[in-house]
Amino acid sequence: MAPAGLWTIKALDTGTSVIEKSVITYLVDCGKAIRIPRVMWVIEGETTVVVDTSVPMGQKSEEFIGEHFERSPDQEPLRALQLAGVKPADVELVLLTHLHWDHAGNCDVFPEARVLVQQDELCYALVPGRFFRKSFLSPLSGWPRPPYLLPNLDVVRGEQEVRPGLRVIPVPGHTPGSQAVLVETLKGRYCIAGDAVFTYENLERDIPPGFHNDVDDSMDSMALLRARADHILPSHDYTVFSAGKVATFP
Repeated sequence: MAPAGLWTIKALDTGTSVIEKSVITYLVDCGKAIRIPRVMWVIEGETTVVVDTSVPMGQKSEEFIGEHFERSPDQEPLRALQLAGVKPADVELVLLTHLHWDHAGNCDVFPEARVLVQQDELCYALVPGRFFRKSFLSPLSGWPRPPYLLPNLDVVRGEQEVRPGLRVIPVPGHTPGSQAVLVETLKGRYCIAGDAVFTYENLERDIPPGFHNDVDDSMDSMALLRARADHILPSHDYTVFSAGKVATFP
């Protein structure tokens, strides 16, 4: 366990998609296929925190937005948690970077946890614009109860320290109420960016993610994260798992 106020981070691979690359890098490499992970993050320190809960279990991707998605047995969320040495009952806090289908699908796995999302995100997710309805599993697209609408769901408003050394900050652009998580570690401040940063290429080439609500906000949010964090962890880059199925930072 890290010293008080300092944390360690684990990345869990909970599924794989093959998608068109310009969804990842806006207007760049159109028509090229790219393989991406669906990541669940675990932060460990004075308690256990999960960031994003991945694609709902037991359903097919075409039920969501028609996007390719597959899971091996080891990528099933409960198995991925087990491989990381994490018991769902020990998770005290779940932080949702945003409420898309592949980030907020298994909140019910953590019934003892307080689940936090930005208030602006929840308001938009329930009545999103027509183009984004399926991504949010909105009641407007036929889902009578989105999987994140649970009794333990709560909201935050703006930047907030949720535990010593653990802070959420708004990063709109991908969605109106996206948030990132700043994590103090023994080797500096890490940022779990959510979909404010899909891959390292977004940062290296200054290209916003291709799936966004507001491209200018996306660019501003990437600039903010560069200024606030020593290390940024993107949401959909298999480079994160270069050391194995469970990646540990720092």
